[in-house]
Amino acid sequence: MSMTAQILEQPMLHLRLNGHSAELPLRALRLTMAASDEQIKQAVACHFECPVAALDQHVVIRHQATIVVRPEAIYG
Repeated sequence: MSMTAQILEQPMLHLRLNGHSAELPLRALRLTMAASDEQIKQAVACHFECPVAALDQHVVIRHQATIVVRPEAIYG
């Protein structure tokens, strides 16, 4: 199996923070798809060396094999 195929099979986290995007396997954060929103935000803050409070206005959205952490959308 190619490295690309292995990466695509791993649960991933997509992050949008301070105008930047990042993508990494959940295992790099020592998380699983069952992690709580708080666990996810804590792991992201630790990995990116930022305060957890920087993620206060972010939402956690779960898809089949992906977790997206992004700023809350405001409409209107």
